[in-house]
Amino acid sequence: KFALLSQGWVGNGPGATFLTRQVSHADAMRILLTDEAFDAKEALRISLINEVVPHGQLMTRAEEIANRIAGMPPVAVRMMKEFSIRFRDIPISEAWRVQTLYNTLLTQLTTDGDEGRKAFLEKRSPDFTGGIRPKAPGFPELSPEERALLDETRRELYG
Repeated sequence: KFALLSQGWVGNGPGATFLTRQVSHADAMRILLTDEAFDAKEALRISLINEVVPHGQLMTRAEEIANRIAGMPPVAVRMMKEFSIRFRDIPISEAWRVQTLYNTLLTQLTTDGDEGRKAFLEKRSPDFTGGIRPKAPGFPELSPEERALLDETRRELYG
């Protein structure tokens, strides 16, 4: 229960802000303006939650979900969370560009993509570690002069 208006205030936390982003405008306004209590079935119907389980099975189900997420590639999970939160309100065309960049970073910088493909081909469960790919052989370190030139170019391009 939100119970904000009936106490004479709109709250000092982000609850109302998050609610208006999670559920439809009509449902958010009904909840926020009436302070009416609602049950889990109603919360599910309006997409405030995504699953209802009996109270006695709550921790078991939560652990199942947590274990499934923990079995995913850790860097990709972290990047997916960041992408989903940070870029949720940008135009789709921009979001696709960002998602492509994230995928490029993941495949070039981590070993989990290789492990996922290898496990699929070998018909086994992947062993994701979040390992960082070693620097490619033959890729030279920049000299101090090259690094200074690169920094100067960045300043010219980006101010």
